[in-house]
Amino acid sequence: MRRRAPGYAALLFASALLGGCSEAGRTSQFDVAEAPSGQHRLIALIIEPWFPQGPHEVVLVLESVADGTREELLRTELAYDGVPFTRRNIGLRWTSPRSAVVCLSATDRPDKGVRITVPETGPAVATLKEGC
Repeated sequence: MRRRAPGYAALLFASALLGGCSEAGRTSQFDVAEAPSGQHRLIALIIEPWFPQGPHEVVLVLESVADGTREELLRTELAYDGVPFTRRNIGLRWTSPRSAVVCLSATDRPDKGVRITVPETGPAVATLKEGC
């Protein structure tokens, strides 16, 4: 009679556990802001941490309305105090048809600001800085 190594069962269990906790399963759409021109949408996604009370990740995505293509602009951590994020924590705003600003404000941490520029051709540029 052939015996199975106990390592196979542990490996199978670990891969099933990790598959259930993938990034896609922890990601939710927080907010969407459409550009004044109607050509783009700025989307803020929240990725919950592996463990409660850990920092969440905020992902900013630019979507072309014409063809639906998406471009990830920025990924950064945002502290979480257990209270769900509101638009006071993550604020999306277009300042012109090709420029947007995002304010990331955790309760007890310094604010972070993101400036986004969408050129006529080429990829969009997102710059993270301290303060909003």
